[in-house]
Amino acid sequence: MVSENSRRRFLKRGVAAAGVAPLVGRPASSALAQSKTLRIESDGGGFAAYEFTVSGDVKQRDSGDRVSGSCAAGNVGPERGADTFEYSGEITGLVLAGPATLYRDGEAVEASAFPRPKGSLVADDFDAESGTNQLRIESEGGGIAAYEFAVDSALRQKDNGDTVDGNRAFGHVGPERGADEFAFEGEVTEFALAGPASVSLNGSDVAHSRPAPTVSRGSPEQEITVQPDTAVLFETEVSDYPGDYVRAEWYVDGEWRPGPDLFYGQLGSPSRATFTHRFDSAGTRRVRSEIYREGDSSREGDDPIDAVEWTVEVGPDGNRAPVVERLQPQARILRTTRESTEEVEFEVSATDSDSDLDRVVWWIAQGNSVHGVSQVEGDYDTAKITYDIDPGLPFGAYAIDEYGAVSRWRGWEIKSE
Repeated sequence: MVSENSRRRFLKRGVAAAGVAPLVGRPASSALAQSKTLRIESDGGGFAAYEFTVSGDVKQRDSGDRVSGSCAAGNVGPERGADTFEYSGEITGLVLAGPATLYRDGEAVEASAFPRPKGSLVADDFDAESGTNQLRIESEGGGIAAYEFAVDSALRQKDNGDTVDGNRAFGHVGPERGADEFAFEGEVTEFALAGPASVSLNGSDVAHSRPAPTVSRGSPEQEITVQPDTAVLFETEVSDYPGDYVRAEWYVDGEWRPGPDLFYGQLGSPSRATFTHRFDSAGTRRVRSEIYREGDSSREGDDPIDAVEWTVEVGPDGNRAPVVERLQPQARILRTTRESTEEVEFEVSATDSDSDLDRVVWWIAQGNSVHGVSQVEGDYDTAKITYDIDPGLPFGAYAIDEYGAVSRWRGWEIKSE
């Protein structure tokens, strides 16, 4: 089966699979700035499954479903039940299949109000033939997959156990294996599938037809100048990437830099690749980002989808990095027990004398994990976050400006009582 017709990899490419150190303590989404809510509530009468992505972070208020970075998936039903999530940023992709209702910030909203997640099948992906068509939806195991679809003619299920009403059908396969088959004439007019399953039409796998990916400089958007001994965050934006996590190779002055970088790739997303590099000495430096399809690499002789480059002038008159200062707690050394789950509120200030601030990255040192990201602006701003501290894992923050310059880490030591 081709890779695009399966949603199993939606969350399997999570943090560890993408070459990122696993989070220590609570996940990076555990304290979300400007938090919003998404609730998926069963209408009863069968299983409903969902998948969604956001531009920020996501965490589940309850438990039992799958969350990884900016992605979440799960199911509700068959009778009642609901899943509630908090997220930051915007919903960048969502698919819901089966009898359920979506609520965003407490207000009911249609799933069609959002774009589909990358790789999600739609009606245009089905190339029906004249005569009778055979549609098969097969579980890949590992969870419930729910589907619903419509055709422009009469529809018949070849097995049983799911719901057919005229030209429409909905049902589920899984959690282990199993398949549903249908016969119809005409065209598929609507289709939604969420969960680990594959789809075939007349014996051939159905693959999502996607536009060609485009690669561009995200940040910095232009050539930059920095002072020596300055770390810079580079971001490559990729639209319509054919996979769940952007695969990039980074080069500095032609030399491959396999990493890990300062943030262990954790600021990346399904549409963005990131890399940090500290420029130690004066001169003209060149940074190159090559974007590959999942599984491809230059070491295997594969060609990149595309590439972008930056020229960096390093000298005494260049942009200076922001400065971070601790505000709260005032004590530099905090004490706790390993059993404690007490939330501690942290606050820092960020100052930039050369440019505007962009974000504060909260970092669990020695755990090598991003705990959260706060947006900041102007030449001075403050940021807050809460965290249940762990002995032996210092906690603090970096500030990043609009040109990608990264401050020195400033934080707190965490010791046992």
